[in-house]
Amino acid sequence: MNWSVIPAFLKSRTFGPLTLNQGETLSATNPENARPLVSIVIPMLNERDAIERCINSIFAQDYPADRLEIVIVDGLSDDGSQQVVTSLMKEHHFIKLLENPTRRTPASLNIGVRHAAGDVIVILGAHTTIERQFVSTNIKYMNELGVKCTGGTQINVGETYLQRAIGFGMGSVFGIPSAPYRFFPKKRFVDTVVYAAYKRQLFDEVGYFDEELCISEDAEFNWRIRKAGNKIFYTPEIISYYYPRKNLFRLFKQFFNYGIFRVNVMKKHIDSVKLIHFLPPLFVATMVVLSVGGFFVPLLWKLAAVVLALYILYIILGAFLTAGKVKKIHYVPVLPPVFATMHISWGTGFLVGMVKK
Repeated sequence: MNWSVIPAFLKSRTFGPLTLNQGETLSATNPENARPLVSIVIPMLNERDAIERCINSIFAQDYPADRLEIVIVDGLSDDGSQQVVTSLMKEHHFIKLLENPTRRTPASLNIGVRHAAGDVIVILGAHTTIERQFVSTNIKYMNELGVKCTGGTQINVGETYLQRAIGFGMGSVFGIPSAPYRFFPKKRFVDTVVYAAYKRQLFDEVGYFDEELCISEDAEFNWRIRKAGNKIFYTPEIISYYYPRKNLFRLFKQFFNYGIFRVNVMKKHIDSVKLIHFLPPLFVATMVVLSVGGFFVPLLWKLAAVVLALYILYIILGAFLTAGKVKKIHYVPVLPPVFATMHISWGTGFLVGMVKK
């Protein structure tokens, strides 16, 4: 692992006391040495180049191997992904390989959860690897605090210059800062977490993942958990590494879909809406209206040029601040197009989602 991309507060591995919101309390219900069976559910679709790396990080866990189960749900991959998994299954008998003909991620998650034997369910992505203490730290805090959902921080990493730049952009407040909890330096209760661990009973309490969604199904599920009166605990001690898209075209497709399905979640849970969600679509809509309106009122083209110039200054400033924060100043030239790709694709997807039934 390239530790140069990891924030300093994580390198130190010293974490502050738990930050509680007003009125929140803790309770210890289970002994620290409890070791429940943990099922790790991974949806997969054409992930030949990533899935083995993900599974190997699970093999390296410090949690007892006889208390682990890996459940991979494949969406009928045609790139050899299944063959990679079946070859690993020959030596590791705690791997299950299932199929999902619908290819939809929430359906894969639900298939995996229903076939999992564990008392605790962990959701992972095939593009992800996890720290050696990932599982044991989740279980530790479940036992200590008596909570039913835990999670931690996500660090974006990459193998190429552009992929690393995309990772820096996704982790910056100048990108799409819809989940700043991923980078909190202190333990706290949050609205949602990435790659969460769930007590199985939560699925009986609030249902399964919403199969009408293709993206953000975990955030929507976590929102239902909170609405049912449960707490979600975050600690930066739980670390996962995410390998983002390798080029801007794939990044555009990813964030376009994020924008569409953010609207779907918003329609289901209006109380999940935040002002930040409207900024990218507002920018896209403003540029479209001014550009088209300029054919009728030429002055609008000048206004569009002013708005665009201010936006370019914003993403250039964001590039310098983001690159400076990670001490990688040579990423400044590529960060503005990364930011623009995320903003425009997410904003466009959001607008498309608004007009779709």
